Amino acid sequence: MSSLAFDSIHLTVMPNAEFFLTYPKYKLAILALLTLNIGIYAAVDTLTTAVDALTWVILLVMFELETVKAAPFNERTLHAVRNVLIVVIALVFGSYVRDNEWLDVVNSLLWFGLIVLLELEVRWPALVERHRQAFWLVTVLVFIGLIGMVVAWLMQSEWLDAYDALLWISAFGVIEVDIFNFLKLTRD
Repeated sequence: MSSLAFDSIHLTVMPNAEFFLTYPKYKLAILALLTLNIGIYAAVDTLTTAVDALTWVILLVMFELETVKAAPFNERTLHAVRNVLIVVIALVFGSYVRDNEWLDVVNSLLWFGLIVLLELEVRWPALVERHRQAFWLVTVLVFIGLIGMVVAWLMQSEWLDAYDALLWISAFGVIEVDIFNFLKLTRD
């Protein structure tokens, strides 16, 4: 990556073709499926669910770009954009509460919990490291709750929501948390 400075604004040039060629294909496939879900929700569901899906995809991409050190913005800008996205997600959550969509409410609360865990890991890594076992346990419990949401939607015959929830669990588990390494709880 190369960086340019314009009037004290730090801008990182977007990843080049080599980045995309070496980036894991399964991650690109998951991102493609999540992007497809935005269109599906826009076509067959409400504007609220389409905005919700779009906001979460952007948030996931931002976390991933920051993780692989390929973010197009400096850290301050990333945090500001992420905060705006979280506000949009909170507004969508409010609409779920208003419309008594309780499965969506519970699902949103679990995802909020996961975002809090990710934010703690990004913004206060020393705190997370001091409480590594508790952090690990809470994360596992959140993922168990999210898997429970898939089961709940299947029981309600909400196939698209169940598929979407399973895809998001895969996305965050594989892309963001790297679940395979995370599940190896290290004990010092």
